[in-house]
Amino acid sequence: MRRETKSARVAIARRRNETSGAIPLGDGYDRRVGGDEMLQVLYSGETKELELSGTRQGLLAFGQLLRGKAGSCDLSESSCPSPYERSLSEIAFREDPERATVSIVTEAQVLRIKGGREALDLLADNLEGFASEAGASDHCHVDSPTYDYVAPESESLVIAFMK
Repeated sequence: MRRETKSARVAIARRRNETSGAIPLGDGYDRRVGGDEMLQVLYSGETKELELSGTRQGLLAFGQLLRGKAGSCDLSESSCPSPYERSLSEIAFREDPERATVSIVTEAQVLRIKGGREALDLLADNLEGFASEAGASDHCHVDSPTYDYVAPESESLVIAFMK
């Protein structure tokens, strides 16, 4: 996986915010994914599996968003989420210094992600690494116990490119 220095990541995040129409959210919320950086989350209640898919730029921007203390972004909704049951409308996340792992669960139409700083950074690394290096038809599973930074109560997450 490609690694960047922290200062390079910050510069990229600033540039992305300036060019993508990012909206500051106040109260500790850092920024939104915007512009052409599309994301969607599809959900299957039967399998408890989520698919986070997006454009390469959308996945990279969301990885950067996760490096803040808290944030949210609106999602592109799919009218035909097959083979999943429904499309979610928002992702919300927050840092929880009391947690060592990251929890990934759905609540109504929202994907909620919360976890310790190190666990959120590992999830961001996986998102950014996938977005930077994966082929158009590749996908990546992020779940427990595959990754020890993911809490056992988490729903299974698949990362893919939007079709």
